[in-house]
Amino acid sequence: MPSVNVDGVDLYYEEKGTGDPIVFSHGIPTDYRAWSGQVELLSKNYRAITYSRRYAAPNRRKGDLSDSTVENNASDLRGLVQKLGNGPVHLVGHSYGGFIAAYFASENPELVKTLVLVEPATSTLLVENANSSAQLLSLLLRSPSVALSARKFQKRSLAPSLKALDAGENSKAVELNVDGVEDRVGAFSLMPDSVRAMMLDNARTVAELRTSFPPLKARAGKITARTLVMNGANSALWLRRIGQLTAAAIPHAEAFTVPQARHFPHLENPEVFDRKLSDFLSQTSQ
Repeated sequence: MPSVNVDGVDLYYEEKGTGDPIVFSHGIPTDYRAWSGQVELLSKNYRAITYSRRYAAPNRRKGDLSDSTVENNASDLRGLVQKLGNGPVHLVGHSYGGFIAAYFASENPELVKTLVLVEPATSTLLVENANSSAQLLSLLLRSPSVALSARKFQKRSLAPSLKALDAGENSKAVELNVDGVEDRVGAFSLMPDSVRAMMLDNARTVAELRTSFPPLKARAGKITARTLVMNGANSALWLRRIGQLTAAAIPHAEAFTVPQARHFPHLENPEVFDRKLSDFLSQTSQ
C-alpha cells in the first residue's frame, strides 16, 4: 500500500492526475474513500491526493486515539504535504478534517494555495471551552436555538455513541454518530452500502471526539489563503452556525450553502458541491 511515514505515523494515500496538487482531509467516521467522487472529477485538471488520517482505514495504527488531536493531525498533514512535494496545495477538509485543515492553514500559510472547509467542526468558535458552564450559559442567552441544537447532539449522539464504542458496539456507535451529525434519525441506514461499509471500517475514530479541540478564533485571522466554507442547507443548526462563524473569522472567506444536503454535502449532493468546488478552484487558476 502506498504510504508516507511522518515521525513514525504511517499515512495511507492515493493520488490521481497531474497539475496543481489538491489534498483532501476526511472527517469522522470516514477515510480517503469519502472523496472518490471528487477525485474522479478533479483529477482531470489537478493532482488529486486523498489520504487516511492516522487511525483511519486502511492504516493499522494501535492506540486509544488520545493522540489523534487536531494539532497532531495537522502535523501529520504537514509532513504528508512536504514529502509529496510540488509546492503549496489546494486543501479541502470535511468536519473534523475541516478543523484540521483550518488549523494547518493558520500554522502553514505558505503551504496552502486555497482552503475549502466543508461543514467544519470548528466548535471552539462557538464555545471555546465546552466544559465551562459560564460559556455554555452565554451561548444559551445569546443564541438559545443554537445552544439547544448543540445540546441535542451532545445528549442524543455524542455521549451515547462514545458509550457504545466503549462497550464494543461499533455499529451502534457509528449509527448514533452519523444520525447525530445529520440531525436525523435513520440517516445512517439511508447511506449507500459502500458509504456505510466505509464508516463501519472507521468506527473507532468516533473516539477522536474525546480529544480537546484548540482555540481557533485568533488563529483563523492568520489564514491567508482564499477560503470557501460550505454547509448543507439542512444541516444541524449548530453546525450551520459554526460555518457562519468560520467564514466570518477567516479573511478572504466566502460561504456557500449546498441545497438538499446535510453534514455530508460532498456525498449527498455531489453535483452542486462539485460544481461550486470546481468553480472556486478555477478562479485561483485564472
